[in-house]
Amino acid sequence: MRNMMVLLAVLSLAATVVAQAPKEQAEPPNLYQVEKIALGTGVESRELVGEATEFDVSVGRIYCWTRIISQNVPTTIKHVWYAGEQQVAEVPLNINYPSTRTWSSKAVSAGRWRVEVVGETGEVLASTDFTVKAQPGPSGP
Repeated sequence: MRNMMVLLAVLSLAATVVAQAPKEQAEPPNLYQVEKIALGTGVESRELVGEATEFDVSVGRIYCWTRIISQNVPTTIKHVWYAGEQQVAEVPLNINYPSTRTWSSKAVSAGRWRVEVVGETGEVLASTDFTVKAQPGPSGP
């Protein structure tokens, strides 16, 4: 009988502890914040140069520059490059500080392009589209 009373007291205490425990959040906290994503023709002193969303194919290479705030360092994000709807590159980028400027680049051809910033668990944090225009052909006489 005494063992039964002790067991009931333990079960009652356990139920009280569980009831008072903080509720799990429905969604995990946002560990990343993309402050800026931009495209350009180069990076100098960690800053983007030639910022635009439309480029001539003669530039040859486009840079995707990202300023990111992360509560979870060190971590890794990715720049995922798409030509049309086809993925053509995935570039891992290390984030070692709570506020980081990072970039990747890709040789490009004419067409519609997109770059997505993807977190460690696969979530798309930001994306940007751009166009690469073909050079006009030679004009006739």
